[in-house]
Amino acid sequence: MITRKTVLLLLACVFLAEELHSQRTVLNLSRRGLKEIPAYVYDQTDLKVLKLYGNDLDSISARIGELVNLEKLYLGKNNIHSLPMEIGNLKKLRILSVSNNRLDSLPSSLGDMSDLEQLWLDNNQLRTLPTGIGQLKRLQTLQLRYNWMDSLPESIGNCEDLQFVFLNRNNLNALPGTIGNLRRLRELYLSGAGQALEVPQELCKLRNLEVLEIDGNMILPACIFVIQTTRLRIIQH
Repeated sequence: MITRKTVLLLLACVFLAEELHSQRTVLNLSRRGLKEIPAYVYDQTDLKVLKLYGNDLDSISARIGELVNLEKLYLGKNNIHSLPMEIGNLKKLRILSVSNNRLDSLPSSLGDMSDLEQLWLDNNQLRTLPTGIGQLKRLQTLQLRYNWMDSLPESIGNCEDLQFVFLNRNNLNALPGTIGNLRRLRELYLSGAGQALEVPQELCKLRNLEVLEIDGNMILPACIFVIQTTRLRIIQH
């Protein structure tokens, strides 16, 4: 007969096992003054979450591609100039945060991270994105504020699950017409995205768009105001 004490003991064992498993799969090395990722990290192939926020990293080793079970990788607020091609090996990655670094380009292998849902690239030196970004069918949020973006690839229209796009404070001249393919897009932020930014007619295809943030002098296609009468809220700055 199983007693209450036995049940409590079993529950305690389960909790302890889960706690130990969590310790093995989550590694927080944020704000440690690291100039490189310690070698022992790459031996922890069960890692699901790796936090390296606020260190002094200026590069990422190709060995990052060995952590094939990673689901979340936080590299924000470092001095990283580039990411290795091997980062594309992280097929299970869902969140990649590289905001507040010095990236001026991204590897073409970015598109190989087929499970990626969140891509945070604010405050870098990016001018464009690799065409492979169109392979990110599960991407939901794209943050590109405070970069030097002068163009977006046509392939952005293939990111069929995109819902939130932040392009504030860039140097864009135009948005590709393929943006009209982003049928699930809910919020688009264009304030300060480019002094002479042209908003394409295709934006009117976005029937699920709820928030459109623009500059006061930005010219919108007339059809956008038909959408505004239903669900769209236009915010001017």
